[in-house]
Amino acid sequence: MAQETPSDNSRTLEDIEQTIDEKFRDNYGVPIWNQGPLELLTYAIAIVFFAYHMWYGYTFAIPGSRHGIIHLAMVLSLWGIIQMLGVNRSTWQGKVKTAAYGLYSVVSVMPLYIIQDNFDSIVTAAGVYQDTYVYLGIVVIALVLIALLHISRLITGVVLFGLVYSYFGPLMPGILAHRGLTPRRIITMNTLEMQGLFGTLLQISATWVVIFLLLAGLMEKYGGMASFIKGMTRLAARRKHIEIGQVAVAASMFMGSINGSTAANTATTGAFTIPLMKENGYRAKVAAAIEAVASCGGQVLPPIMGAGAFLMAELIDPNYSDIVVGAVAPALLFFLTVAVSISLGTSHTVGQNIQTTPDSRNAFKRIFDIFRHFEYLGMFTILLWYLIGIGADPMVAGFYSILALMVLRLLRVVLEIATGDDEAQPALKQYLRESLEGLRRGAEATLNITILLASLGIVIRALIVTGFAQQLSSYLVLLSGGSVITMLFLAMLSAIAFGMGMSTTAAYMIVAVLVAPSLTEIGVNEFTAHMFVFYFAIVSNITPPIALSVIIGQGIAGSDFWETALEALRIGFPMFLIPFAFFYNEALLYPGPMTIVAFLIVFAGFIAVSIGLMGRLQEEIPGYMRVAFVALGLGAIFVPTMISQAVIAAAIVAGIVYSLRTTEISPMPTTEG
Repeated sequence: MAQETPSDNSRTLEDIEQTIDEKFRDNYGVPIWNQGPLELLTYAIAIVFFAYHMWYGYTFAIPGSRHGIIHLAMVLSLWGIIQMLGVNRSTWQGKVKTAAYGLYSVVSVMPLYIIQDNFDSIVTAAGVYQDTYVYLGIVVIALVLIALLHISRLITGVVLFGLVYSYFGPLMPGILAHRGLTPRRIITMNTLEMQGLFGTLLQISATWVVIFLLLAGLMEKYGGMASFIKGMTRLAARRKHIEIGQVAVAASMFMGSINGSTAANTATTGAFTIPLMKENGYRAKVAAAIEAVASCGGQVLPPIMGAGAFLMAELIDPNYSDIVVGAVAPALLFFLTVAVSISLGTSHTVGQNIQTTPDSRNAFKRIFDIFRHFEYLGMFTILLWYLIGIGADPMVAGFYSILALMVLRLLRVVLEIATGDDEAQPALKQYLRESLEGLRRGAEATLNITILLASLGIVIRALIVTGFAQQLSSYLVLLSGGSVITMLFLAMLSAIAFGMGMSTTAAYMIVAVLVAPSLTEIGVNEFTAHMFVFYFAIVSNITPPIALSVIIGQGIAGSDFWETALEALRIGFPMFLIPFAFFYNEALLYPGPMTIVAFLIVFAGFIAVSIGLMGRLQEEIPGYMRVAFVALGLGAIFVPTMISQAVIAAAIVAGIVYSLRTTEISPMPTTEG
């Protein structure tokens, strides 16, 4: 394979910021009224979609199951229209598809409307359902599967297996065997009983997930995402100790936390960050690996955690705010360790090829420029206050955060008009257009995740009703022989295997039902068990042979898959160690007086392991020192007593200081080529 050479391209900071705006901000050249009828219909449905969910977030006026059914009807109908927009209607095949999707968009509303209209009589039927409702249940399952097939063939196969498995239980081998369910029972348990398809997962997507995706859509269209990435890029360009790779990690973690899919985030954010890293001297495989790892990291970043926090809060006892607070220390460990690994692995081979002009602003002016984006600061303040300060329902927190963002954004526009920075009519039109596009973006982002979660409800229901989930849990405990460490490794392997090729929400739900109970059965705290399998379900995205995020990243970068995968494992090693770290250091997950001490000690351990894996500080270090750093790092993380851990952490710091001073006094000769 040919040796990769860094790019000699050099770009100005202004040029890069323009590229960011082109990538993450839209230029609305065509007025809305000049667009086609389907586009106008999409905007109209997006407005209704937004208004309905805001109304529900304020009132909670109807039962959650009924709200979920209404939400699903809107989602399926809008999904059909979006599919119509993507069809080439100039050919006869396109015209047929357009008609089919249009019919789907209309038909999908009818059975769900009838079910929600007769919600009270169905709920009180006590298992004795009219045949008409059963037939409607069949139609709804079929409609959802049609949409799911367009989104993920893998998960469609999993859902179909769940339905088939529910019926053919007596023919299954080993622990898969069960008594079998009748077709009628399979339909009713997934629809009319308000479980399965209409169960908890649909209700989560119809409340907590949708409100945050609407918020994210508005932030994106108002320019919040672009402003964040430009700010981080500007920081890297003007600070020698901050690298573009670290900016890519921050940007991808931030955006990945919201969109809930490592693969989707790698494709979208990576389309910008990977070329930018290559332009600044990063080898293709390293750039792709950094993006893949960062996209995984976004799924563990509070407060959204790729929607995983919402699902976890519904499944286990700790409330949402406790989960978010507990997840902070592990997420910081991941981000800081990966940032250090990038610096160790690339600082000697890359340079900042970004031309900048001197920043003449004083400190006051810089702070003022930050607070010019007060709409985002105000929105995040309100969000954190409602989520963590008073422990409000995430739907309520999202509701008030959206209101704050829209009002503060309008206030900023008015202030800019008042100070003469903008003309009134164009500025107000731009605000209205960005708001409308944000509502549409949020509604469209909800479609796939709602269909995925609702479909997974069928699988989860089948696993529970047939008894397979309980049997697998008992089998894993039996296989471990009562050994906690063996059980942890079995849980790790199972979570990685079940998570391969899945989105964050899909992977977590499967391992939460199949793997986490085996850990709680041997005495592991419920929150610890779910966080453990959650991390490993995510890490499957960088674990060969599937490693979906790596596949997408290396496709953008043009690198070799296996080389990129190995690089991703080397940079992303914290994802494999952090779950074990917070199992053996509970203060990381359960904040208390010793949390900061535990964090610093464990962080020292992670830095040591990173040095050993990367094989360098300022210069390459000998093999025996690499082994020593890895051994000391693992000791700082896993030695039973905190005093012993602190002693080892001190030894690590001393070793790093000694190595750096030795390098400064007697620098190793460098070899060119």
